[in-house]
Amino acid sequence: MQFLSVFGRIIFVVLIYLFLLRILTVMLADLRAKGVLAKIESDLGCLEVLNGSEMLPKGRKIKIDSRGLTIGRGKHNDIVVPDHYCSLDHALFKHSRGITTVEDVGSTNGTWVNGERINTPVQLVAGDFIKIGSITFLYSRWRNENS
Repeated sequence: MQFLSVFGRIIFVVLIYLFLLRILTVMLADLRAKGVLAKIESDLGCLEVLNGSEMLPKGRKIKIDSRGLTIGRGKHNDIVVPDHYCSLDHALFKHSRGITTVEDVGSTNGTWVNGERINTPVQLVAGDFIKIGSITFLYSRWRNENS
């Protein structure tokens, strides 16, 4: 009889903890939905055009998400750079686990990061300058997820 009493109390305490856990998860989901808690997306990268053209105006901001981003003169790229010094397929930006990298994909004139030509994928940090053709981009972290 005493065993049943102790077992009943343990079950009661476990049910109380499960109830409190459920309340906590619902509260966290509500805070995320209202934007109070930051999402992982705030870690995404952003390219800002420093000197542009008609099709790629100065000041334009381009988000680099987990799908990546291709840049080149060809129409099939995510970002089309209308420049003679830009190859059809020029560079590839990738974002994974909070790290953004840029890779030259065999362009003729190269991809430049902070004044140095790259031959292998390079991890970007906020404040890096990326030059593709005659267009220069500034890399930073994406700040406005609503845009």
